[in-house]
Amino acid sequence: MIGLSSIDEQIAAMAARWPGLRARRVGDRAAVWRGPLRPLMKTYEVEILYRAPLVIERIDPMRMQPDVEVLSPRLRRMARSDEGKLPHVYWRDEGEPLLCLFDPEAGEWSPADLLADTTVPWTIDWLTCYEGWRATGEWTGGGRHPSPPSTEGATP
Repeated sequence: MIGLSSIDEQIAAMAARWPGLRARRVGDRAAVWRGPLRPLMKTYEVEILYRAPLVIERIDPMRMQPDVEVLSPRLRRMARSDEGKLPHVYWRDEGEPLLCLFDPEAGEWSPADLLADTTVPWTIDWLTCYEGWRATGEWTGGGRHPSPPSTEGATP
């Protein structure tokens, strides 16, 4: 059995490594961090929502993964790109997309991992790839992502 990182451990690690991301506790096992990240050219306001699972819960990386949303500036879509209008995101029914930061089937992340060591650096990497994609139309971050749902082409 893997050891799970508690929400207190997640909050402490984030405060130590990423003090610009302000934490707000949400109940006993969840927190939201909000703050700026600057990969290359722009500063992005991001929000990370995470709920630490109970040891008795079935660990499903797709369900347990942190939700990362770019609050501002809004992510922009491109009409013509081999990668789709906005690559490597999960589309929700409402609101902005969530970033796709890892391949859940490859075991790249688990609730034992600290967000400060995985999610935040991966978010910075995603934003770096996004800036490059906006400039060139090419996604350089690699990875694998399921085909975009039909709502992907909707105009915001």
